[in-house]
Amino acid sequence: MPRVPKPYVERGWYISRPSGQYLKLCPVEEGMTEAKRILQLKLGELEHEREQMGGRTAPKLTVVELFALFLGDVETTKDGDTFLDYRRWCTEFAKVYGSKLARAITRGDANDFRLKLMKAKYVVGKQAPRPYKPKTVNHALITLRRAFNWAIETERLPNGKNPFAKVELLHCEGRQRVATEEEYQALLANCTDDAFRDVLIAMRHTSARPQDIYHLTWEMVDWERQMWVLPKHKASRTARVPKPRVIGMSAAVEAVLRRRVETFGSTGHVFLNGDGQPWTKDALGLRMRRLRVRAGVEPNEQGEQFVLYTNRHTFLTEAGNDPSISAAVLMGIAGNTNLSTTQRYVHMEVVEVARAGRGVAERRSKGVIDSAPASGG
Repeated sequence: MPRVPKPYVERGWYISRPSGQYLKLCPVEEGMTEAKRILQLKLGELEHEREQMGGRTAPKLTVVELFALFLGDVETTKDGDTFLDYRRWCTEFAKVYGSKLARAITRGDANDFRLKLMKAKYVVGKQAPRPYKPKTVNHALITLRRAFNWAIETERLPNGKNPFAKVELLHCEGRQRVATEEEYQALLANCTDDAFRDVLIAMRHTSARPQDIYHLTWEMVDWERQMWVLPKHKASRTARVPKPRVIGMSAAVEAVLRRRVETFGSTGHVFLNGDGQPWTKDALGLRMRRLRVRAGVEPNEQGEQFVLYTNRHTFLTEAGNDPSISAAVLMGIAGNTNLSTTQRYVHMEVVEVARAGRGVAERRSKGVIDSAPASGG
């Protein structure tokens, strides 16, 4: 017959080790009665977890061990950019909590890490330290939420053991900036790198994401139907029935590709840097930052910088204002799986909103005037 677990004193605390599981109960000052009460609660929790796990005890993985398994899965099943992003935030969390048992991480630990990121600053090159933007903090929280969800789904943690499940994300504005023709021309005029100039033109005249540009290969280019066909893309990982992404190729973009295929041949990646190598996410971002400084393109009134993604946002804004483009087609142009995601990128021009509002008001006023009874003299 197994021994009944009991509390005992260790370094000023009541603890217990049922079946080798370390349980920290309460300080000695709170008394044996309180320690026994807490022990019974924790034994009930352990029994409930064993029932969830089909009678098995969840593995005793530290945070570092759990993240190593999770990142191994991500590296195999996701793209390289996703892996690097997930690894970054798992590493940051592990710096503080890595030696702790994953099952022992609390919601308080998760919230403390959130606060830590909100106060932290990062450095890029020789620039002054800058605080993380809300979107970056949310990226970290979503990564860690996913890591613990993965552990539950793969039965490495029992249900209900995700400390990030209810951690509140920070409010952040989506991209709002729309590029003007003057800004685009300023960038072209100050771009001394022909390879990056081709990237700018392609992004200005398509709805491509930056990763679509640096992943594009010649096999994906359909010259006859004037389009790119991307078998793997951002939305294909979340769609119930994955479909290739189709991006229309305008005359300006086709001219760029015709010139590139004559210069570099029709094998491998379409867009190569000055060294003849495929672009990377970081290299494109750095090149864009340096170019906008040379071109004198400043942040807008909301402090939003002109980034490569601004071109996509601008393209979709114009598409969204085109009454001939249906919602379903707009989703296809954007490469999204639901309309709500597409609408985050698309805005009506303020002039059009104002004009439409005035039109409604004028029609209502006219109706009131027409239907108002004539005043007696």
